[in-house]
Amino acid sequence: MTDITYQIAGTELNAQSTGYLARIAAFFGQLIDGVRDGQQMAARYHELSRLSGVDLATRGLTRDTVSRAVLTGH
Repeated sequence: MTDITYQIAGTELNAQSTGYLARIAAFFGQLIDGVRDGQQMAARYHELSRLSGVDLATRGLTRDTVSRAVLTGH
């Protein structure tokens, strides 16, 4: 009796699809991080925009520098 073997070159396909999945996962990870950063900036802006001029001055800010403070996180 003769054994018949058949090899499938599927390892290249699996490695390639794994690479695609890794890139897609990295993209969505960066997208989620960007959304989270945007939400944090919006919260900082909302908090600072509600402060009075005196309260902003105690933090070393003016109305003109609030946007810069929001972007830099200070």
